[in-house]
Amino acid sequence: MIKTRTNAPPFLLLAAVHVLLFFLLTLNRRQKQIWTLLFANIGLAYFFEYLVLILLKGYSYKPNIHKNGALDQFLGAILSQGFYVPITATLLTLYRKNRYWKLSITLIYYAIERLFLRLKIYKAYWWKPSYTVFFLMVYFSISDWFYRALIAKKKSVLVLAQYLTTEVIGLTWIYLSSVGKKVRFWPRRYHSWHEHFVLAPLYSLVCAVFFVSNSSKKGVLPRLKIFIGLTGMDWILVQAGLLKMGTNKLWNSFFHAGMIVLSRILYIKIRQKQ
Repeated sequence: MIKTRTNAPPFLLLAAVHVLLFFLLTLNRRQKQIWTLLFANIGLAYFFEYLVLILLKGYSYKPNIHKNGALDQFLGAILSQGFYVPITATLLTLYRKNRYWKLSITLIYYAIERLFLRLKIYKAYWWKPSYTVFFLMVYFSISDWFYRALIAKKKSVLVLAQYLTTEVIGLTWIYLSSVGKKVRFWPRRYHSWHEHFVLAPLYSLVCAVFFVSNSSKKGVLPRLKIFIGLTGMDWILVQAGLLKMGTNKLWNSFFHAGMIVLSRILYIKIRQKQ
C-alpha cells in the first residue's frame, strides 16, 4: 500500500512543521471555539479542493506515498487542504495577525508551491501560483469573519460550522474506507478512481445534510428513521451500480450509525451550549 520515493520528504517535512503549529494551536486555551473554527476552515478548504482539484482539474499532487496514483493524489490534497492551510489560517485568526502577517505567510506558501513545481512533485494545469496568493488572502479573511460570527453566536454560522465539521469527518472517513477497499463509488472497470472521488464527496455532502438536520431531534425514533432512510439510499445506489462495499457489507451501517451519533454530539457541543 505504502511506497517510498523521493517525492515524499518535502510533503512529510511540511507535515512535521504543521504538526508543531498544531501543538501551538492546542496551547491557546484562552480562545473559544478553536476546534470549531479549525474544522470549519478544513471544511471550506475541502469544498475548494473539490471544485478546483477534482471537478476542474486545476492541478495535481504527487507525494508518491500511496502506490495507487489517484489515492496518492487525494492524500496530497488532504495534507494540503485538510492540514497545512487550515491550521495556518486558524492560528492567524486566533492570534489576530494583521494583513501584513497574512501576506507574508501567503508568500511563503507561494514560494513552496513554486518549489514543488520545480521539484515536479506537484503539477499545475490551468492553475497558476498567483491564484494561490489571491485565494489564500481571501481564505484568511473568511477565517477571521467566521470566527467573529462564532463568537457572536450567529445561529446560521453555528449551523454551518456543524455542517462543515460533519462533512470533514464524513469525507475523511470515506477516504480512509476507500484506501482500505471497504467502499467504492462507480466500481465498474471503465470508471476510474477520479470518478469515485467525484461522487464520494457528493454522497458525503448529501448525508451531512440529513445528519445535521436530524441532530437537533431528541429520542431514538428520529435517528432510526434517518438510519433506515440512508441505508435505503445506499441499497438503491448498489442496485444502480454506483456503490460497492468490500468484504464488509455492513460498512454503510457502521458509517451512518457512527455519523448519526457524532452529529448529535456536534449539535450539543457547537450549537446547544452556545
